[in-house]
Amino acid sequence: MSADKAALKLLCWNINALVPTLRNIELKHKSLLGFFEHHGADIACFQETKLLPDKLTRELACVKGYESFWAISKSKKGYSGVVTYVSKRWSPVSAQCDCLGSGEGELDSEGRVIITDHGAFVLINVYVPNAGGGKGSDDRPRAAFKLQFMRALRDKVDALHATGKQVILVGDLNIAASKQDVHAGCDYDLMYSLEEKRELQDLLQDLTDTWRLQHPDTENVFTVWDEKTNARFSNRGVRIDYALLSQALLPHLVSSEVVSTPPKWSDHAALELSLKDLEVPAAHPPCALSSSRTFPAQNTIASMFARKRSAPEKGAPAAAEEPDRKHQKTEAAA
Repeated sequence: MSADKAALKLLCWNINALVPTLRNIELKHKSLLGFFEHHGADIACFQETKLLPDKLTRELACVKGYESFWAISKSKKGYSGVVTYVSKRWSPVSAQCDCLGSGEGELDSEGRVIITDHGAFVLINVYVPNAGGGKGSDDRPRAAFKLQFMRALRDKVDALHATGKQVILVGDLNIAASKQDVHAGCDYDLMYSLEEKRELQDLLQDLTDTWRLQHPDTENVFTVWDEKTNARFSNRGVRIDYALLSQALLPHLVSSEVVSTPPKWSDHAALELSLKDLEVPAAHPPCALSSSRTFPAQNTIASMFARKRSAPEKGAPAAAEEPDRKHQKTEAAA
């Protein structure tokens, strides 16, 4: 029996804090579900959620028709964080969070990585650390940590490839790949260290930058702008958000685009990646880390009373079941 194949659309976006961005989404699209439907997203990968652990609610985690997978910072509250929402059709067979190191050190403490295995591909949703705001070493206190993280990320990709897995890596890598990816008014040579550039180029030896592949000569398309200087107005930005593919997945590539999002929602634009003819995972129970297991379906008060009313008394004939009268409401995109 041949495996079921289908097209896949993936949305990637550094949302720069989920809670305030969600309020804006709800104003325009009624709900997070409406937002997903508007973009036709089978999978949505968000970075920089900045969510506190006690703010992860059932309503946020369990969007109708989707399950979600979260990495939340343990070392600093309300910092970093990534989440991957997956439609039930593409439900992963396994999932990991913060898994680039031993699981105990700084590398795995900031909520920066979610890895989900969907059979035909392994999806890495990542938020690479920022080295710091300045150009000199004294102003870049996290440069060493960033390099350590990027090396561990590349090692993870290499390990997956070594086992025959094909990789989709999406997220904010916090570095532009070339001068072509920064505004002419920015000095690319001074923006990143040689070591950072080398690490990214090494990663791009293993994975292909799909947007640049499809837009080889395009300039002045960026994914982030400095809010403090209102740089988006003059388009003085950089392209640091990526959708990368293993070589074997390139024949499935349909499109890779930067999607304009309202400036007040986030300082980043979103990405849309479309693929075709991918094998859909066979039906299986939700894997570990899935919101379907973290927040299992709960009985409502109404359903509890309904069961009590329908339970027959001893010796009495069983009553015929009443038809389900629940109305399911789906919020459509604006």
